Amino acid sequence: MTKKSSTKYYISLAIFVIIFWLIDLTPINLHDKGFFLRLIVLICLIILPAFLKMPKVTKEKRQIPFNNIQINIESIKELFKKGSGNGLIWIPIILLILFFIFNLTSTEFFRSRDYAKLLEVNDADFSGDIAELDFTEIPTVDHDTAQRLGSKKMGEISELVSQFEVEPDYVQINFQNRPVRVTPLRYGNAIKWLYNRSEGLPRLIRVDMIDSSVELQALPSGMKYSNAEPFFRNIERYLRLKYPFKIMEKPLMEIDEEGIPYWVTPVVKPQIGWFGGKDVVEVILCNALTGETVTYKRGEIPTWIDRVFPANLVLSHINYYGQYQDGFINAYFGQKGVLKATALYNYIALNDDVYLYTGISSVSTEDNSNLGFVLVNLRTKETNYYKIASADETSAMRSAEGAVQEKGYQATVPILLNISGRPTYCMALKDQASLVKMYALVDAQNYQTTGVGSSIKEAMQNYEISQNSRLKNEPDSDEIALRNINLSGKIKDIQSVTINGYSYYYFMLDYSESDELTKEQAFFENQVFSAPISLNASLAFLEQDDFIKFDFSTSLSEEDMTNENAKIVNQQALEITNIDIQ
Repeated sequence: MTKKSSTKYYISLAIFVIIFWLIDLTPINLHDKGFFLRLIVLICLIILPAFLKMPKVTKEKRQIPFNNIQINIESIKELFKKGSGNGLIWIPIILLILFFIFNLTSTEFFRSRDYAKLLEVNDADFSGDIAELDFTEIPTVDHDTAQRLGSKKMGEISELVSQFEVEPDYVQINFQNRPVRVTPLRYGNAIKWLYNRSEGLPRLIRVDMIDSSVELQALPSGMKYSNAEPFFRNIERYLRLKYPFKIMEKPLMEIDEEGIPYWVTPVVKPQIGWFGGKDVVEVILCNALTGETVTYKRGEIPTWIDRVFPANLVLSHINYYGQYQDGFINAYFGQKGVLKATALYNYIALNDDVYLYTGISSVSTEDNSNLGFVLVNLRTKETNYYKIASADETSAMRSAEGAVQEKGYQATVPILLNISGRPTYCMALKDQASLVKMYALVDAQNYQTTGVGSSIKEAMQNYEISQNSRLKNEPDSDEIALRNINLSGKIKDIQSVTINGYSYYYFMLDYSESDELTKEQAFFENQVFSAPISLNASLAFLEQDDFIKFDFSTSLSEEDMTNENAKIVNQQALEITNIDIQ
């Protein structure tokens, strides 16, 4: 390659690298795996012209056959010759070896206990930490519902909807002690961007998660820095140019107590080895109106900021803590005491902060139950673990759907509340068009105890009724323990009724084909039994003469069953606790 050609090559390479970096936005930091690998590729491209300058080798020395491949031995030696510029080939090779070593020594296999220490977990008391909420304070607007409400509000203002669209972010934060979801606007297309870019985005959308009110909040001046900008005012590109060496997570929009929008960008740094165990060390705050930025160290972050630690980072740290307390081998083979976060998570507003909630279960069981749950403060990463055995979120969702299964509604991912001192899942029930039709409360410790209603108030009333009914059947510590009775037989008669939004089935058994009645059959002959649809979905298909087996509890002793006066129990329906339908 001639000197002129080399000059053109390096100029073209420099232009390509700059354009690529402005698009890719990789941090210039050797602790970032992406940059490390890109640097190796770049060095190879830089030294490529040196390979093309290698002297020609005589025909006698050049070709040595090896498995039908012609190998230029002299040319290969020239690449690694120390006395020439081609010795630069050692640089990418050494860097590649270093990358492999750094990556290997940063893995969980060698540093498992260090990964477990990334999260400090405190045992906590549920009823003491989480205050009870009145039904007027329960947030019910999820992400999808917020999108629908925001789009509907935008459609009401023609001068806005003709020029702008709504970003789908809807980040949950606390604003003036209220849980809200906020999202900026974006330009409708490139032409509308050209027409409006000098003024910026005029408003943002704020959705109240409690009363579902929507506000198109006006801004003191247009929002100049956002994801909607294609060039240097694009928030990610703007921050990358200003902080080229920092490893940054995705910026999220928040608003301060005066309603001024800011982009909150966590800065992370590996804490284990060269690449491993990334954690937030500081946060960059960028005014979305002016572009002014300020950096806060971890521990000095203003209290109005809610979302510093990304959810995916927090969940990975929860899993590290649960898996690696006793080392890497135990995490995958012995699995003694190994825990994991459940598949679903949500956010909870507490004490003017936003917490990430998720259940904790054992990796060695698949029984749809939680050993407890954690709440992680997304501003400080303070983590509280509540050792409360409960149903997992999916089971609670299925229980809520089963309470109104004839309607075919789908439950949203639940949030966790304190209702009457008990951990309770709260969720919305949506129809096929994703419109909220009802609300449901499910006892986390006994997911058969549910309450549904067309409003949160009605759902709470029905939940209290269901809770009181359950407690009525549970003996106090100084009372006689309940006995479990098992019966089987054909259905003589069955009827369904709906009580407070619940479907119940009442039936009686037919023992006429039995040669001799057992003591239990004789005592409970002509007894009416009841079962909620949430107990077994097949109840809806039962007919007369179908055979069933079921369990129920009673405080009657065996001696009571020989006393005719004890048959006062027949005056009320006995609620079934377990049923087997064949």
